Amino acid sequence: MIRLDATRCMPEPSNPPADRIISGDPQATVQALHESADGKFHVGIWTCSPGRWRIQYDEQEYCRILSGSGSVIDESGQAHPLSPGDEIVIPAGFVGEWEVIETMTKTYVISLP
Repeated sequence: MIRLDATRCMPEPSNPPADRIISGDPQATVQALHESADGKFHVGIWTCSPGRWRIQYDEQEYCRILSGSGSVIDESGQAHPLSPGDEIVIPAGFVGEWEVIETMTKTYVISLP
Protein backbone atom coordinates (compact mmCIF):
# COMPACT_ATOMS: atom_id res chain seq x y z
CA MET A 1 0.00 0.00 0.00
CA ILE A 2 1.11 3.54 -0.68
CA ARG A 3 -0.24 6.38 1.43
CA LEU A 4 -0.54 9.68 -0.44
CA ASP A 5 0.38 12.84 1.44
CA ALA A 6 0.11 16.21 -0.31
CA THR A 7 1.94 17.92 2.56
CA ARG A 8 5.13 16.06 1.58
CA CYS A 9 5.44 17.41 -1.97
CA MET A 10 5.69 20.94 -3.27
CA PRO A 11 3.67 22.19 -6.25
CA GLU A 12 5.74 22.45 -9.42
CA PRO A 13 4.97 24.53 -12.54
CA SER A 14 3.07 22.65 -15.23
CA ASN A 15 1.76 25.30 -17.62
CA PRO A 16 0.14 24.39 -20.93
CA PRO A 17 2.58 24.78 -23.84
CA ALA A 18 2.45 28.35 -25.20
CA ASP A 19 1.63 27.16 -28.73
CA ARG A 20 -1.54 25.44 -27.47
CA ILE A 21 -3.00 28.42 -25.57
CA ILE A 22 -6.14 29.85 -27.15
CA SER A 23 -6.92 32.53 -24.57
CA GLY A 24 -5.86 33.82 -21.18
CA ASP A 25 -2.61 33.12 -19.38
CA PRO A 26 -3.21 29.78 -17.65
CA GLN A 27 -0.70 29.17 -14.87
CA ALA A 28 -0.73 25.58 -13.61
CA THR A 29 0.98 23.62 -10.87
CA VAL A 30 1.15 19.91 -10.16
CA GLN A 31 1.77 18.10 -6.90
CA ALA A 32 2.94 14.65 -7.96
CA LEU A 33 1.76 12.39 -5.15
CA HIS A 34 2.80 9.09 -6.73
CA GLU A 35 4.48 7.73 -9.86
CA SER A 36 4.88 4.02 -10.55
CA ALA A 37 8.36 2.58 -11.05
CA ASP A 38 7.71 2.20 -14.81
CA GLY A 39 6.45 5.81 -15.09
CA LYS A 40 3.09 4.77 -16.56
CA PHE A 41 0.84 5.50 -13.56
CA HIS A 42 0.59 8.92 -11.91
CA VAL A 43 -1.53 10.38 -9.11
CA GLY A 44 -1.53 14.02 -8.10
CA ILE A 45 -3.18 17.37 -7.61
CA TRP A 46 -3.40 19.94 -10.41
CA THR A 47 -4.32 23.62 -10.01
CA CYS A 48 -4.71 26.10 -12.87
CA SER A 49 -5.73 29.73 -13.27
CA PRO A 50 -8.19 30.83 -16.00
CA GLY A 51 -7.42 30.22 -19.65
CA ARG A 52 -8.19 27.97 -22.59
CA TRP A 53 -5.87 25.64 -24.50
CA ARG A 54 -5.88 22.73 -26.95
CA ILE A 55 -5.35 19.20 -25.59
CA GLN A 56 -4.59 15.81 -27.09
CA TYR A 57 -4.43 12.83 -24.75
CA ASP A 58 -2.16 9.82 -25.23
CA GLU A 59 -3.01 8.73 -21.68
CA GLN A 60 -6.27 7.96 -19.90
CA GLU A 61 -7.06 10.33 -17.06
CA TYR A 62 -9.53 10.21 -14.21
CA CYS A 63 -10.24 13.60 -12.58
CA ARG A 64 -12.25 14.77 -9.59
CA ILE A 65 -12.83 18.51 -9.48
CA LEU A 66 -12.17 19.88 -5.99
CA SER A 67 -12.74 23.60 -6.61
CA GLY A 68 -13.25 26.14 -9.37
CA SER A 69 -15.06 25.78 -12.66
CA GLY A 70 -14.45 25.23 -16.33
CA SER A 71 -15.14 22.85 -19.20
CA VAL A 72 -13.64 20.18 -21.34
CA ILE A 73 -14.61 20.84 -24.95
CA ASP A 74 -14.64 17.96 -27.42
CA GLU A 75 -13.69 18.08 -31.12
CA SER A 76 -17.28 18.80 -32.15
CA GLY A 77 -17.29 21.93 -29.96
CA GLN A 78 -19.55 20.42 -27.28
CA ALA A 79 -18.61 21.88 -23.88
CA HIS A 80 -18.80 19.59 -20.85
CA PRO A 81 -19.02 21.90 -17.80
CA LEU A 82 -17.05 20.99 -14.68
CA SER A 83 -17.59 22.10 -11.09
CA PRO A 84 -16.66 20.83 -7.61
CA GLY A 85 -17.58 17.20 -7.08
CA ASP A 86 -17.64 16.29 -10.77
CA GLU A 87 -15.71 13.18 -11.74
CA ILE A 88 -14.72 12.43 -15.33
CA VAL A 89 -12.56 10.10 -17.36
CA ILE A 90 -10.80 11.45 -20.43
CA PRO A 91 -9.97 8.53 -22.72
CA ALA A 92 -6.70 8.06 -24.57
CA GLY A 93 -6.99 9.65 -28.01
CA PHE A 94 -9.25 12.50 -26.83
CA VAL A 95 -8.70 15.74 -28.76
CA GLY A 96 -10.28 19.01 -27.67
CA GLU A 97 -9.76 21.89 -25.27
CA TRP A 98 -9.56 22.63 -21.54
CA GLU A 99 -11.12 25.86 -20.39
CA VAL A 100 -10.70 27.07 -16.83
CA ILE A 101 -13.18 29.82 -15.91
CA GLU A 102 -12.47 30.06 -12.16
CA THR A 103 -9.13 28.78 -10.82
CA MET A 104 -9.57 25.03 -10.74
CA THR A 105 -8.05 22.32 -8.55
CA LYS A 106 -8.48 18.64 -9.34
CA THR A 107 -7.08 15.33 -8.24
CA TYR A 108 -6.00 13.14 -11.13
CA VAL A 109 -4.99 9.60 -11.92
CA ILE A 110 -3.17 9.06 -15.22
CA SER A 111 -2.51 5.73 -16.89
CA LEU A 112 -0.15 5.66 -19.88
CA PRO A 113 -0.21 2.86 -22.47
